[in-house]
Amino acid sequence: MFVKFFNNEPVDTPLIEHATMRLAERAGINAAQTQVIRVAGANVLAVRRFDREKHARIHSISAATAIRAATPSGAEPEMGYPELARILRRVGSTQDDINQRDVRKLFRRMVFNILVDNTDDHEKNHSLLVVSPFENGRLKLAPAYDVLRSNSGQGYQDFICGAHGRDSTLENAMSQCEAFGLVTAEAAGEVAAVIEVVNSWQEHFAQVGVTQRDMESLTERIDGEALLTQRTEFDPTRFKSVSVKRKRTGPFRRA
Repeated sequence: MFVKFFNNEPVDTPLIEHATMRLAERAGINAAQTQVIRVAGANVLAVRRFDREKHARIHSISAATAIRAATPSGAEPEMGYPELARILRRVGSTQDDINQRDVRKLFRRMVFNILVDNTDDHEKNHSLLVVSPFENGRLKLAPAYDVLRSNSGQGYQDFICGAHGRDSTLENAMSQCEAFGLVTAEAAGEVAAVIEVVNSWQEHFAQVGVTQRDMESLTERIDGEALLTQRTEFDPTRFKSVSVKRKRTGPFRRA
């Protein structure tokens, strides 16, 4: 477990990050375990390490490393959720369909980050765990971490979301859902499920103990026009399920 300190913050950032991580968990996202503890009269955030199991270390790599390794020599790496999803589908652990569940969780993570204004979702804020490195070296999506509102209102993510690059929109998140192995109707259902949880954020944060002052600050972004409109106007019934015949591909071609 490691402890995060936040200096000179106008709001109780450790408590807010804890609340956000637990809200992500409610949205079906595998998030690192967190706990708020008091040190010298202030809150600090303790995060349980996911790269340790008892006294053994679990090898992990950043999304940046994984994507660069998968990018052909001379080509520019596409640092984004869709490319990370393709990697998981190709070389993720297939035991009990872990890789299929991982890409769905990754899709939800992308949508959640958009809706809670966590724009600091760059390639080093996503990791993969190496499963059985001395056997097959398959990969597994590590729990989400550093999930916290950025309060920037910039309208774009640090990690590519879809056909419209880094735009912080649900339309962009939906645009390349096939990279996650989802047809549009399935992706719309995932988005709707995340929206339902995010709609309850104020009640959840209040239960965790976030102050009214901090809630008002968070509301400016999470319930600001740009993000609230996306939540209220998203209609999953617009997306009909379409059967797609996939061509058989060789083992070295992208999904």
